[in-house]
Amino acid sequence: TTRKTREALEKEVNSKIVAAQPTQVAQKTQPAQYIRYTPSQQGIAFNSGAKQRVIRMVEMQKDPMEPPRFKTNKKIPRGPPSPPAPVMHSPSRKVTVKEQQEWKIPPCISNWKNAKGYTIPLDKRLAADGRGLQDPHINDKFAKLAEALYIADRKAREAVEMRAQLEKKLAQKEKEKRELKLVQLAQRARDERAGIKTADDRSEEERERDKLRHDRHKERERAHRISKAAPDKRSKLQRDKERDISEQIALGLASAPASQEALYDQRLFNQSK
Repeated sequence: TTRKTREALEKEVNSKIVAAQPTQVAQKTQPAQYIRYTPSQQGIAFNSGAKQRVIRMVEMQKDPMEPPRFKTNKKIPRGPPSPPAPVMHSPSRKVTVKEQQEWKIPPCISNWKNAKGYTIPLDKRLAADGRGLQDPHINDKFAKLAEALYIADRKAREAVEMRAQLEKKLAQKEKEKRELKLVQLAQRARDERAGIKTADDRSEEERERDKLRHDRHKERERAHRISKAAPDKRSKLQRDKERDISEQIALGLASAPASQEALYDQRLFNQSK
């Protein structure tokens, strides 16, 4: 058990080490080179009189873990492929008229775009649309709708005609009623002219008496209401009513009655002038 466990652990550790190692091995550097350098006259003066020197040239060590400095994934066009296999053609023969017509491709006609502005015949447009290939299917509900509209129209016409007849009958009855009233008025005028007094006609005196009786009845009703509402007000109104005009003027109670003539335009009375 110990051996198996150790082998399993070593396998795991080795896989981790291999994954952590660099992909490329560090290259060995070249050996150092010695170069004898002889400067010019100006260099001799600058280097405090040294005429020659030996320079040791060593190649700089490269870091194996350093990422690449230059991109090398540039796409390069491929080289020419292998030559294609030869296609064997049959010997050329003369094309017949039928084959020419079969190979004739009609131009593309669009119902939306016509950039060149060509004048396209209508039959070509319909052929391109493909309407001739479709069978028109009409829903039976269109017929039902048309029939319902026709029935509604007929009923509306009948209703309008009945209304017009009813209005005509009402107008006829109104006309007959007016004519009957005119006949009665004419008959009454003829009777009055002949001196015959009708039962419903009353004299001017009777109408005057009825009016006076009605005014007195209204006055009694008003006094009765005032007496029921406020007895003290009734006595005051009675006292003010019984005062003399001179007392009313002295007390400031008298006021001139409103003139009825001011309500009408005087120019309307005598238009004959």
